[in-house]
Amino acid sequence: MVPTVSETPVQTTSPEPPTPAPEPAGPGRIVLARALTIVGILLVVVSLLSNFVKREALDSDKFRDTSRALIADEAIREQLASTMVEALYASVDVSAELESRLPEDLDALAGPIAGISRELADRAARELLQRPRVQELYVRATGTAHERLVKVLEGDTAVVDTTDGKVVIDIRPLVLELGSRFSFVENLSEQIPEDKARIVILDSDELGLAQDVTQLLKGVANWIWVPALLFWAAAVWLARGRRRLELRAIAIGLAVAGLTTVAVRAAAGGYLVDSLVVSESVKPAAENAWSIITDSLAGVGWTTLIVGLLALLGIWFAGPGRRARALREGVAPFMRRADVTYGALVVVFLVFVWWTPVLGLRNIVVLGILAVIGVEVLRRQTAREFPNAVAPDDVWAALRERIR
Repeated sequence: MVPTVSETPVQTTSPEPPTPAPEPAGPGRIVLARALTIVGILLVVVSLLSNFVKREALDSDKFRDTSRALIADEAIREQLASTMVEALYASVDVSAELESRLPEDLDALAGPIAGISRELADRAARELLQRPRVQELYVRATGTAHERLVKVLEGDTAVVDTTDGKVVIDIRPLVLELGSRFSFVENLSEQIPEDKARIVILDSDELGLAQDVTQLLKGVANWIWVPALLFWAAAVWLARGRRRLELRAIAIGLAVAGLTTVAVRAAAGGYLVDSLVVSESVKPAAENAWSIITDSLAGVGWTTLIVGLLALLGIWFAGPGRRARALREGVAPFMRRADVTYGALVVVFLVFVWWTPVLGLRNIVVLGILAVIGVEVLRRQTAREFPNAVAPDDVWAALRERIR
């Protein structure tokens, strides 16, 4: 008789069903998300332009620095020297002054000598504008004109009452400095009235449009970037199931916004120079002046382009591609160590801020926060994908080994 063994049933736990993937967003949500992304990109372009107007064009201290850069440009000095000489000879009858000084039998030489003296005046004006003291007179004159321009653009039109409804740069002190080098001209300050030797930078006919545009850009400069971020956050939330693609669209949009800013600067400069400058000889100085004045705008545009490209690189690094996954696997041990990861981020971010000095404090803070969020997301992603990655004790030795 064979004994029977009672079998106790083995209780097995059934595996938990996998969490169902979220249902992808419908066509309507996708279209709305992309529309919000595009609107956010347009707001970024407006933000770049408005902040340039507020922090560069309307800041008198920064404009004085810009004036020093302007007078240091050779083409601008050449044009200013020519303007000074023209103002001097338009106010002073040099030929008559010479004739009164020459003996009677040499009166006929007054005309030829006046022609020669004009050539000497051109040379003297160029030499004067290279002297620091005279350059400071130019900076002072342009600074005063800029302060008046800002008041006019902000609605205070009383400052143009004394200049025939125009905002002007008064170069009379420079002309007097030039005329003092010619001893045969007497009472020079009396011969050059206060309303002479001026360069018009804004006419009364242009005040209305200039004031409207300035007030609009100045009014939105402080807050226009907030709705851009909110629109992008809403776009990512709506694009369920394809949020990485929407993030990629935002990064591409940032790069496009940077390129658009650079393109607007170039197109506006070309239009202004071609429409406002009549003489071809003046155009090189005008082009250089526009380039110097809007240099910070170009810097902001290129910086925005670089930020967009860096964001694209990060999105690719987090993507499902074979090369991106292999790269994540390679750096997973190092990303286990927060000190290494965030130390590298700090170094890269400081180099970026040093290379792009046009960034304001607010932009630096916002970019820093977004960079930390992006790096932390990547750290958690690599930790989930490669849980067996071991953080190295000696980082430099591990790096040398990995490179080898």
